[in-house]
Amino acid sequence: MRLTFLTILLLLCFKLSAQLIHSHNDYEQKQPFFAAYNLGFNSIEADLYIKDNELYVAHDWDKIMPENTFKHLYLEPLLAKIKDNKGFPYPNKKPLQLLLDLKKDGKEILKLLNSQMSDYKKDLRHVTISISGDMPPPDEFQNFDEIFHFDGRQELIYSENAFKRVSLVSASFMDFGKYWTGKTPLSDEVFQKINAFVEANHAKGKKVRIWATPNTTLGFETLKKLKVDFIGTDDLELLAKFRKEN
Repeated sequence: MRLTFLTILLLLCFKLSAQLIHSHNDYEQKQPFFAAYNLGFNSIEADLYIKDNELYVAHDWDKIMPENTFKHLYLEPLLAKIKDNKGFPYPNKKPLQLLLDLKKDGKEILKLLNSQMSDYKKDLRHVTISISGDMPPPDEFQNFDEIFHFDGRQELIYSENAFKRVSLVSASFMDFGKYWTGKTPLSDEVFQKINAFVEANHAKGKKVRIWATPNTTLGFETLKKLKVDFIGTDDLELLAKFRKEN
């Protein structure tokens, strides 16, 4: 009996301490979706625009390419993996977050997203669809399908029901200090500010993410020490290597 209890305890501790890795601006990779997926990333980010009643993945409006639709780059490959893995994104049943950054016209994008995903709700049950960017205000979360969760902000006020729809809380590094190269240690002042942000949200049961952080091993080490749940990067192989070795 004791062995069973200890085994469960160890598994829970591993789950709580496991580092989650996030592919920032994933569509800029040579192989969108697949590069991060093949390295076992826990979270993949795509920026969305709506044009002529179609959803496109791009960083800027003038960079929209006809072939880079959300369906083609993300939805269809993800559904194919789920089919291959008998209902799960990964063979080991590890869940996946798809973080969708709505660049503008957020409510219209959400309506079209709902239309494109409505037939696949059962397939996507082990995928967290987190909406970021041009999000509706918290008091309007209830107007959107429960398949959608939202990327929280520390400055916003949420009702109890709205907060249940928040899948993580994110902040820019610039909210805590000036640009950091990640080549020298973080100042104690900034470290303590981030630590307070992390602890406050963990106390509420929410995971945290900080964007605009450096793509360096020291940067990753610092964020891990701070217990930031989602460490993001543009250098997928470097972060995957860091997680494997740490």
